[in-house]
Amino acid sequence: MNPQIRKNQPVGVLSSFIFKYSGYLIFILVALYFAARSPAFLTLQNVKNILLQSSALGIIACGMTAIIVGGGSHVVRGGIDLSLANNMALNAAVTSFMVASGYPVWVAIGTALAASILVGAINAFSVVKLGFIPLLGTLSMMYILQGVQLLITKNTVISISDPFLKAVANGALFGIPVAVWMFAVSGAAVYLLFHRTVLGNWMYAAGGNPDAARAAGIPVHFVVALTYIIGSITAAAASLIIVSRLSGTVPGVGDLMLLDVLLAGLMSAIFSRLAQPNIAGTVLSALFVGMLSNGFTLINVPTYWVFAIKGVLILGAVSITTTQQRKVMRHV
Repeated sequence: MNPQIRKNQPVGVLSSFIFKYSGYLIFILVALYFAARSPAFLTLQNVKNILLQSSALGIIACGMTAIIVGGGSHVVRGGIDLSLANNMALNAAVTSFMVASGYPVWVAIGTALAASILVGAINAFSVVKLGFIPLLGTLSMMYILQGVQLLITKNTVISISDPFLKAVANGALFGIPVAVWMFAVSGAAVYLLFHRTVLGNWMYAAGGNPDAARAAGIPVHFVVALTYIIGSITAAAASLIIVSRLSGTVPGVGDLMLLDVLLAGLMSAIFSRLAQPNIAGTVLSALFVGMLSNGFTLINVPTYWVFAIKGVLILGAVSITTTQQRKVMRHV
């Protein structure tokens, strides 16, 4: 054997190991850093806080991942929904406005869900039937939803009080907050759909190679459209947590969450050996983002640094994923 090849083998193995488990390594290293800087970080109460802070993000990020899986991960033509966070904000605005106007909370939640699904259906129609590039089509919808929210709320804070919403915000089951249970159930449901059903296999096939999927008889247009509906349902579920925790809604809540939703969705791929977006990775990514926000608050890092670090993480996640995918393709 060539001595040079033998010499480079340990380096290649180490490099492959780092890329394959990069997400887990980053997660552990960041957690250890915060634990070393703040004794309060690993306390039971703070762990609960991280789970609670990650709940709404985790639910809606599962929807973003569903759309990325069904549409493919290409930077320009792939599946993405930039309006998803503002869809959630629209739900919050509709629910808060209707409850404040005297409607029963269940009527308000049902109306908000219907509005959310309508938005998802419009996005699906524009992408599947009209052939819009998802990046541009959903960007347009994002701005439309921003305007609709301002019309509903008149750009003001809407405060509400309802026993059911208070139960969602403050209730707990076996010591675990209700919002965390909602996150767990939603994540488990979407995971089972994508990883344990034929429909989930169709979604991965449609996003991976749509031409081959059509040749195999998979209804690609239906599958892609369905991912936008799934995303809109997760936006509605996440909005329930937002409304309950804020006791209403505030202007701009969707804009504040957009970066985190993108980060959690894109980072999911680095928790996969095949560098594919996946629901389990999304759950971990959402917890990671929640851990970042919580940890930086504990060690008094200014907010602008937090945004900068999240931007670097998105760039790093895309870079690592691209490298992993190239390695996978070379071995196919």
